[in-house]
Amino acid sequence: MKIRTLTMTTVLLAAPALAADAPPAPPMFLRGTIASVDAKSVTITESDGTTLTGALPPTAIYSAVEPRRFDQLKTTDFVGITAVAGPNDTLKAEEIHILPAHVGEGHYPWDHHPDGAKTAGSMTNGTIAVVHNQPAGSMTNGTISATEGWSLKVTYNGAQMVDGKCVGLAPPPGGPKPCMGVAAVSVTPSTQIVALVPAKASDAKAGLAVFAVAVKTPDGKTIVPSIVLEKNGVKPPM
Repeated sequence: MKIRTLTMTTVLLAAPALAADAPPAPPMFLRGTIASVDAKSVTITESDGTTLTGALPPTAIYSAVEPRRFDQLKTTDFVGITAVAGPNDTLKAEEIHILPAHVGEGHYPWDHHPDGAKTAGSMTNGTIAVVHNQPAGSMTNGTISATEGWSLKVTYNGAQMVDGKCVGLAPPPGGPKPCMGVAAVSVTPSTQIVALVPAKASDAKAGLAVFAVAVKTPDGKTIVPSIVLEKNGVKPPM
């Protein structure tokens, strides 16, 4: 079973549900297809054929993905960007997720499996400060444009400065003072851009692709507090 320790509460917006159920164990990330679902539980089949069944609490959060274009991105959008390292300390975006809430802010390691193949990279959750759609090779106000002329400047809070760079998950309100980071991000036509939008429990159906969180409660039960659903053929790319 492919699982990962929770670092991007972002994409799932699971914070309220997780807080309500207060599970002590680290959540797991699941990518797969809904095998079966009802009002109380869901079974998810992953790409390797393994399955997990978990209870759906009343606080479960359902989201769906809708496609977006680069020209629909705007300053003040809060985004989660999966990326790999680019030249000159830039990031090359593989996926951009427009998020409806400011959660999971920061810059941290991230590996994802969009097609079943593990890719190591980073996740940056922050606010778009600048959107550039310039001719290739140009530079404006110190922000390097992408090869195709697309780039973003994203600002974020993180945990600490390491080698001159702000990294880690932003501390909670009332915690240590966060560092402030800026990421220069190049975007290409192959970058998948989606927005997370609200969905309902009734939208979850067998056969849909999902990206979900599963957690173990102290009594050993598995619950699924948050699910991102495929919508109109657009699958969660996370």
